[in-house]
Amino acid sequence: MARKTRKYVVLPQDNVFNDRMETTSFRLFQTMHRHLFRGDGAAMMAASLPTGTREGQRPPTRPPQRILDTDAGPIRLIDSIGVDEASLVSMTPEQAFVLQRAYPGLRVRPELRLYPLRLGQLELVRKQAKPAAFRTAKSLALRCVDADSGKPVAEADIVVLLDPKKGFGISGVRTDAEGWFRTALPAAQDRIAAIICSPHAGYWQGGAENVAVDAAGETSVMIHVPPIREGFQDALSRMVKPSRDDDGRGVRVAIIDAGVDPAPDLNLAGGLNTTGTEPADEWFDNGSGHGTHVAGIVARIAPAAQLHAYRVFERGEGGASEFAIARAIRQAVDDGCDIINLSLGQPLEPIAITREARRARAMGAVCIAASGNDYMSAVSYPARSSAVMAVSAGGVIGSWPEGAITGRNVAARPAPIGERFFASFSNIGPELDFIGPGVGIISWVNARAKGVMDGTSMASPAIAGLFARLLSRNPALVAAARNQQRSDDIIRMANEHAKPIGFGKEYEGSGLIG
Repeated sequence: MARKTRKYVVLPQDNVFNDRMETTSFRLFQTMHRHLFRGDGAAMMAASLPTGTREGQRPPTRPPQRILDTDAGPIRLIDSIGVDEASLVSMTPEQAFVLQRAYPGLRVRPELRLYPLRLGQLELVRKQAKPAAFRTAKSLALRCVDADSGKPVAEADIVVLLDPKKGFGISGVRTDAEGWFRTALPAAQDRIAAIICSPHAGYWQGGAENVAVDAAGETSVMIHVPPIREGFQDALSRMVKPSRDDDGRGVRVAIIDAGVDPAPDLNLAGGLNTTGTEPADEWFDNGSGHGTHVAGIVARIAPAAQLHAYRVFERGEGGASEFAIARAIRQAVDDGCDIINLSLGQPLEPIAITREARRARAMGAVCIAASGNDYMSAVSYPARSSAVMAVSAGGVIGSWPEGAITGRNVAARPAPIGERFFASFSNIGPELDFIGPGVGIISWVNARAKGVMDGTSMASPAIAGLFARLLSRNPALVAAARNQQRSDDIIRMANEHAKPIGFGKEYEGSGLIG
């Protein structure tokens, strides 16, 4: 029976005290890279080409896989970011155990997957109900309609939260062409904690809470979702000063996400797909709208900033591979990006991403990441890494229309200060650097339509946009040598312009950049 393999990231340990010493561990690591690219100069050259290269406009390609014999047996080499940098290998857990102990100068960790940090179904429903197993006459007949016209809203995402403490409920379902969603309910269910209707585009989230369940038959619920009105003042408009037309000029911002569609108002320079499984030039939005929404937030604050899209989420996949993200950061830095936005996260440390974030800082660029949406749990990675700026989410009371369910994200503790509130879903901790608007944010979700999203995913690009705005107003810093001093000075400048709201450092870091 074949042993089951999985992907591992392999990195050399930092050797800051004896940086010229070549250990047996380091020599093995160099051998892995040479073995991967042996006799394949074309693949190595293609892998090093920047996004905007003129040389045939050839996108980077993965090198062919190789087999390398080690003390742990033969392992499969899949990819490498560069000489002396992270490698991706395939081996069994037993081999990984042996390799780590035979070569203690290496870090060998399972490759992780990271997820978009838009507040959504994953955070609300952690344990899926199985309606087909409910042997009961109780059912729910739910319909989502336009609050103005009464017309049905089709293909809206639905969440039915049955037990909020256990995270038990129904998600991953949508309304039909007539706006209906029907499901059986557990026999013991007497109330539904929350029902949320989330149209992809054109509307705010609508919903109902604490819904009484009919004791013997069908519970009917009609949800009226408010349409997005042009010029509506959302939380971003009310928390951030209006932009100037030249804000962001001369600054490059990387959007490492689910791809970006060429929506109006986006100064989109180009992009790259680093998934390794899809064509490198397939960098438009993967259909989730998340990457386009994130890019649109940056553009609202720094409209002249040049946006570079790096797609790390495959179409139809909820998670992105650690290696794809690490490669995207590397490419963004090599493409001359100044600010790198990461609206994604994971509870564990992805070592390849941490290493690339540290390299970015050393090369004069700043990585900014969402803190996570786990309801005041510890800050997620990569935001938790010391080389990354971590961003929590807040909002403004009343910055949503009547009928929207957005107000459920207002935290009771810390209590609102004036009209400002802390988002109940946002992660917290001493690693936080800034707070940004992340509740009820309007932005593009494709090239034609806008949508509303909540999450630290939205707060992070708001701060990235503010970084870009400040940087563009300091031409000397834009033109400075791209080194650690430059990135330190960019961060110092942002801190000097930040003002605390009053929630406390573990909730907002230095506060909101003015």
